[in-house]
Amino acid sequence: MLNPLLNPRHYRFARRELLPLTRRNILHRDSHSCQYCGYTGDDLTLDHVVPRSRGGEDTWENMVTACVRCNVKKGNRTPKEANMILRQPPHKPYSGLYFEVTKHVKSGVHQEWQKYVIGS
Repeated sequence: MLNPLLNPRHYRFARRELLPLTRRNILHRDSHSCQYCGYTGDDLTLDHVVPRSRGGEDTWENMVTACVRCNVKKGNRTPKEANMILRQPPHKPYSGLYFEVTKHVKSGVHQEWQKYVIGS
């Protein structure tokens, strides 16, 4: 008989809907880089792909990291209207557990975990 503590049905993993939409999480998802030009410095902002004034919402699929320069250039327009191309389309992270682990590994707080995380 299988040990019930080792039965995968009993593990509860962080589901993708449990990931809070926060500035820190969006920056991590976008690798702390502008999604328009690739800038990776300190002056990063959050940009709504479809501006809030035009019905855009605060969702994973509508928010990206942008440098101040690109955010100002884009203004109150969509990327297409501003003739700007997103490096990758915004998306909700797929795995809450993987997302949280990689966030901590990349922050440098838990370097000992790095050998267990694929792609870090």
